Amino acid sequence: MKTTRYVGLLMIISGAALWGLSGPMIQWLFQNSELSLNNFLVIRLIMAGIFTLGLLHFTQKNIFGIWKDLRSWIQLMIFGVLGMLGAQYVFIETIRESNAVTAVLFQFLGPVFITIYVAWQTKKLPTMLQFLAVIAALAGTVLLITNGSMENVMLSKRAIILGLLTTLGFTFYTLHPVSLIKEWGTSVIIGWGMLIGGIVLLIFKHDFSVVQLAQTLTLHTFSMMLLVIICGTVSFILYIGSLNYLSATETSLLSSIEPLVAAIVSIVWLNVGFGATQLLGGFFIVAAVVILSFPDSQNREKQMQTYM
Repeated sequence: MKTTRYVGLLMIISGAALWGLSGPMIQWLFQNSELSLNNFLVIRLIMAGIFTLGLLHFTQKNIFGIWKDLRSWIQLMIFGVLGMLGAQYVFIETIRESNAVTAVLFQFLGPVFITIYVAWQTKKLPTMLQFLAVIAALAGTVLLITNGSMENVMLSKRAIILGLLTTLGFTFYTLHPVSLIKEWGTSVIIGWGMLIGGIVLLIFKHDFSVVQLAQTLTLHTFSMMLLVIICGTVSFILYIGSLNYLSATETSLLSSIEPLVAAIVSIVWLNVGFGATQLLGGFFIVAAVVILSFPDSQNREKQMQTYM
């Protein structure tokens, strides 16, 4: 029993660290190449989708059954376009407009938005613990944006809007596929979601060009793009796999190292500067998610699933 628990701990810590690392890697990639966001997302989503679905098919999983159910595949299409593609698009745009740490922290606000959504759906006020978490998250967001001074806002208006869209995107990404995941499994939904998102972007954005992509990338930037794709995909697989050994509460708590890794790597590698008050704001946001990961949050998750 202890051995399997250690395996789970290793998986979630490694997965969270890889996801935290992928943010600064994306920031470096766009700072050091002329790679367009559309080209990057087409490659990232399609490759990751094919890899995930291929791995599932190799392990004898039924990956095509969902397409025989009309209601399920319509929901899947919505998830692929609005959830997977939409969340990824605004997340990376937030990185480009501000930096990786800011984007990860805005993404990390997702559980707070979910708490508010569930309270609205169930017509029940949040518990005192949840209320404190929401207040901490809002305070942290204000400190992150302003660095403690309303007269000297640290982020541009566009970065703030993109950051909030990132939060909404990852909230939708979490809430929408609940019923699909119950029926078909997480990996199948995520794999198809990535592939659908990449193909839809490829169809509607006509500026994708393999020749342009080849001319844009050097050996170093191409290697970085592959690393980003691998890190993101492996991170997801490790996170999902850890749920076989750990509780959802434990995985939520341990995933809090994501913004910590992103901050350390960004400051040391990319020389990203943060004010002390901004770092305090980041701490408040992480603390809010930790609070929401306490046992009381398990009731919140059950309520959420009931109303999806």
